[in-house]
Formats: sequence, structure tokens, C-alpha cells
Amino acid sequence: MFALLDYLRAHEVTPVALVARDLSVSRRTILRDLATLRDRGWPIRAESGPGGGVLLDRDRGLTAVHLTGDEIASLWLASQLSKREGPLPWGRAARSALDKAFASLPPRRARGLRQLIQRVVVGRPASARVREELGSAPADLVDAFERAFAGSLCLSFEYTDRHARQTRRVVEPHGLLLEPPAWYVLARDAASGEARIFRMDRVRQARVLADRPFQPDFEGLRRQALDAKSSR
Repeated sequence: MFALLDYLRAHEVTPVALVARDLSVSRRTILRDLATLRDRGWPIRAESGPGGGVLLDRDRGLTAVHLTGDEIASLWLASQLSKREGPLPWGRAARSALDKAFASLPPRRARGLRQLIQRVVVGRPASARVREELGSAPADLVDAFERAFAGSLCLSFEYTDRHARQTRRVVEPHGLLLEPPAWYVLARDAASGEARIFRMDRVRQARVLADRPFQPDFEGLRRQALDAKSSR
């Protein structure tokens, strides 16, 4: 029903059949959920005739918005990236909006989301050399990374390093480093236990390993990487 509300907020009068198609459910499900929402006080009305359909009556002062954890995380990331460009109009308003979004979540979910974004590092823009050689990350990689990173699941992929050597990797994705437009996964190699960093445009055939969970330990991974660097 939250998805239905979000859909109605974003559209004007829409035929029920079209709503059902866009949300990938049956017409009967839409009618049932519309009735439930009306019973709960949401100002949903129908218009008959050609061009008719259902709509949310915004003139009734509706202000509630329901955001998923992924949507809040995306807003946080967008605000962090924009801050790197210097003070921008409505920058402080964005911070306030995010505070309200976090406050709207149940405490356990808000705590989990804050722990997730603490594992994301936004660095300086990529160097000219990296920009020049940077390729495109596969379309399916983003979805696989999001599921593995947020779900604390191992990620399997083929990797081509800077020397054009190809290997198959299984890693624990503990952190994300953004150096726009490049992005990297800060990981622990599942076989060796060593800290590794992988540039994601060099990844192919990424697959989430649902049967291989791990315990996120970003600070431990960072210390491990620093210790390895200092011992060289």
C-alpha cells in the first residue's frame, strides 16, 4: 500500500488498470488496497468517464511521505556528493530533511541505516588519469552490490586488475569508497582474509552469495589495511 500511495502522489488521474500494470499487481488487488486506504482516512477519490481514474486529493493537505531505507540512503549519498562541490542553495535544508527522515524510522531500522552509511566514504573526485581510463560498471553490478552490501552477504565476481590479469574473487564487501565518478568496494578476500580494494568498472559477472553472510567490520578492515601498508 505504501507503493500505491507513492504512485498516486506522483501521478494525476490514472485508470485503475494502468495503476495495476505499473505496480505489477492485479486490478483486484488495487481496488482492495484503495478501499483499505480510504477506510484509513486517505483522501482518495475516483473520476468517471473518459480520462477518468483514481487520484489522491492533494487539496486536503496531505503531507505524509513514506521513504524506504534505500531511498533515505540514496538521499544521504546525494547530499554528501553535493557537499563536495561547496556550499549550495538548500544545503542545510537537505540536512534537516534527512534528520526528519531518520526520525521517521523505527529506532532499530534507523540504527541499522546509520551503521550502513558509516561504511560509505566520500572522497575527492577521481584524478585525471583515473577519469581517462575509467570504464562503465555493468548495469547488473549496482543491484548486486547494493544487495550484498546492505544484506552483509559475500559477493562473487570476475576482476581484471590494472595489469589486465583476470581472477575470480569472493569477497566480503565491508565498505564503499566514492571518488566521483569512480567507485570502489573495500573488501576482505574470503579465501585469504586480506584487505582488498576493487575498482568497480573492472568487475564483471557479479553474483550475491545468499548462503555466505558475514559480520560487517569496516573499522577492523581499515586497521588491517593500514597495518599491511606500514609493514611493507
